[in-house]
Amino acid sequence: MIFASDCLAGRRILVTGASSGLGRAAAIQMSRCGATIVLAGRSETRLGETRVQLTGDDHQTVSADLSNADAADAMVKTAVAEGGPLHGVFYSAGESVLAPVRTTKTAQLEQVFGAGLFGAFGVARALSRKGALADGGSLAFMSSVSATRGRRGMAAYSATKAGIGGLVRSLAIELAPRGIRVNAIAAGAVVTAMHDEFAETVSEEMVNNYQDLHLLGFGHPEDIGYAAVFLMSDASRWITGQNLPVDGGYTAK
Repeated sequence: MIFASDCLAGRRILVTGASSGLGRAAAIQMSRCGATIVLAGRSETRLGETRVQLTGDDHQTVSADLSNADAADAMVKTAVAEGGPLHGVFYSAGESVLAPVRTTKTAQLEQVFGAGLFGAFGVARALSRKGALADGGSLAFMSSVSATRGRRGMAAYSATKAGIGGLVRSLAIELAPRGIRVNAIAAGAVVTAMHDEFAETVSEEMVNNYQDLHLLGFGHPEDIGYAAVFLMSDASRWITGQNLPVDGGYTAK
């Protein structure tokens, strides 16, 4: 354990995209620190697989489609109605599309912007209402180095993550009077199923070149999980409106 096993004790934290990848890793790490986790995702089966890996009891699962703001809003309402106010949220839902602008279709835009931005906005809208998120709570959204660094074929994904940055800054101002912190994690390339799918669509040379852009190599899901614990904990009590780089040195160049 890197963090104290009770640093999140007594806190109820919603984790979206918890059925796999970064969301699953964050949920596991936060449960080890004493948090009660509300797992949200599309697959009840995979949410169950995540739940059995959590430390402690009383965790909850919520099956949800986060592809639009209204559905995401409704999911938060359900979670609050069933278990009471939240103390934190880690938003990790989203998809990626690798395609040049000239061939990007409307359906692909809807896919990327759906859970990646519209769902995030719906969660934010629900949590801004009294009784949903406890005063002094913390919101953390997954972003990416792609929000500030351009790459061929990543226009739609980059636009989505840039939108998260704007949401974080404005929401931080709106919720500051209640002591609620709002931040994002700007991640570099992390080895997940999504990353593997990307690697299978390009040449080995391109993957190696991409890895070389990360001074410390590709990251792993637990690296994001550690950052999520930090942002949920009192250690980040004076940080809000920021995009925290967790990128293995990608943006140092």
